[in-house]
Amino acid sequence: MVADGRDIPAEHVGAVLEGIDAALSEAEAAGDDRALANLLAAGAHAALRKGDARTARTFGERAARARFQHHTAQYDAIRAQGFAATAAGDLETALHQTIKARVLARDRGRHRDLAEQSCTLAALYLALGAPAEARSCADAALGAARHEDARDVAASASAWRACADGETGLLDHAVDALAAIDMADLSVATQVDVACARAYWLLERGADGDARTAEDVATAALTAARRAGVDHRRTTLHAHLARAAARRGDGDRAREELERARRSSDRAEPAALSLLALAAGEVLTSTDTQRQVMLGAARARVLRTASRREDPRAYCTAVRLHRRLLELTGGIPADLPGPS
Repeated sequence: MVADGRDIPAEHVGAVLEGIDAALSEAEAAGDDRALANLLAAGAHAALRKGDARTARTFGERAARARFQHHTAQYDAIRAQGFAATAAGDLETALHQTIKARVLARDRGRHRDLAEQSCTLAALYLALGAPAEARSCADAALGAARHEDARDVAASASAWRACADGETGLLDHAVDALAAIDMADLSVATQVDVACARAYWLLERGADGDARTAEDVATAALTAARRAGVDHRRTTLHAHLARAAARRGDGDRAREELERARRSSDRAEPAALSLLALAAGEVLTSTDTQRQVMLGAARARVLRTASRREDPRAYCTAVRLHRRLLELTGGIPADLPGPS
């Protein structure tokens, strides 16, 4: 039997990318469309986790060109295209692909796949500035995941639901809900995702002891990310560590972590660049040229990206990270349009 993406060791995403070409060739030679599509999805997802948007795009384009007949293969081909779009920061395309994948999963009664796609939708809606929709999708994901005893998906859904609460101002609830997620036996990638979210909301809340807790959470996650090759989160984690050190008054450590965040930014997910700029805003002095350049670039990037969003105002005001960056750099433009 041809190996599909689920048979390739996944605890280190590099192992997926190293082994996938041979598996793809085998699937093509055997005419196994289901294995081929699943491998393309696995490759695109691994490239996304690795912070390699170009490789993710290659898998996504290959999936788009194929003419798969089996429903399972069609589902995985859509997933591959969604992962590639996410890696490129094309959130609307990723959203539309994920909606299509969720419809296929629902129509075929595949509860785990339904949970996974609902969870992905929650994350995308959060990134687009739609926390109410994100929470609704996270609730749906959680229900379907529990039906299938899919612990990783349930943990991710719980994390996105907590983030949706944070985006609507319920910071205490977000922090408590993230702390309550049981990390035992979760995949490394899921542990890192949850830890990134928890450290961020701890720092945003800024209560007594939150900086130290965020530092501990981010340090453990960084160790796990290095071990698993989850490179696209490293800038995020170093940025969290820089902010935490600055809050504790350790300026030298804060600047060291900020530099580490900057050095790993070539493989960062798009949102991590905004987190890097926010860290620079907190770590560096107001007269520091690097701070001014990074914050200015972040503002331009947020506004430029917002102009391509279906709801530019929500992207700028309903995503706390974007709102904070704009407030740090002259304020939120009054003429931002609403949904198109």
